[in-house]
Amino acid sequence: MSTAALDSRADENQWIWDSFQYHSRTFSLAARFLPRTVQLPIATLYLFCRRVDSIADQRVLEVGPQAALEEVETVRNHLDETLAGQPPADELLWRRLGEVHNQYGLDSGPLYELIEGALWDLEDRPIETLDDLIDYSNLVGGSVGAMMLPFLADTDRHDNLEPAARELGIAMQLTNIVRDVGEDLTELDRVYLPTRWLREQQVSRDVLAKGRVVDGYSALLERVMTTAETRYRESFEGVAALPFRTRLGIRAAARMYREILNEVRSNGYDNLTERAYVSTGRKLMLVAFDNYDWRKARLRA
Repeated sequence: MSTAALDSRADENQWIWDSFQYHSRTFSLAARFLPRTVQLPIATLYLFCRRVDSIADQRVLEVGPQAALEEVETVRNHLDETLAGQPPADELLWRRLGEVHNQYGLDSGPLYELIEGALWDLEDRPIETLDDLIDYSNLVGGSVGAMMLPFLADTDRHDNLEPAARELGIAMQLTNIVRDVGEDLTELDRVYLPTRWLREQQVSRDVLAKGRVVDGYSALLERVMTTAETRYRESFEGVAALPFRTRLGIRAAARMYREILNEVRSNGYDNLTERAYVSTGRKLMLVAFDNYDWRKARLRA
């Protein structure tokens, strides 16, 4: 549905929220546990992130790398205009992002970092080592954690909370990488697992492309999962320091997303032909009772 057909602000609000739910069932569900006043601004910010990500992951397949790079540059220009108080008036996303910025004072740095993450993909920069993996994950995930801070805590607490917010964003991006190995390789010809780790486990890209879970692959995935789990744990201290009114929603998002790792284990580490999926019932259960470690131990046994 074109946003040009929306007749009222209420219709626009509904379109933003419906788009948020369509593109992210987990985050939109977790957002329900946050104060109502920040739910729509968060949905708006998510759609900005989605706009950037979709150029690197979808539009590039439709228009090619060079045209996708030009679209990223257009997004950067529109962001410049929006943060300067002159958002493109003909597009709902930019108008609403401008309103969010005026109300909450978004930090521009993380917004531009996300764009740099898209350029990493479109320029086909390699991920050879753990440091490369973390640098990339910080650009596309850690930045999102930092973007969220204006909705979660008072401005004078942002500097103290940002490291934990970035750790959580990195952990979630690592979770995405573990979940999407098969899709990334099949659809985009990308592998985000460090090539040095692939060589150490004697797992070739060609074997992965055939959808075969070979010896050493589960150990490789566990290595990435452990990296993610460490960052989830390191972020929880920051989550616990959030005001009560926002703590529940962020903790819910972290628990729901982390459980994807256990679903990969439940699928026998086959993230090449199967997509790990956490049911809505299990997501809601995790809000009240976190049994991640117990289930992980059972699955690994």
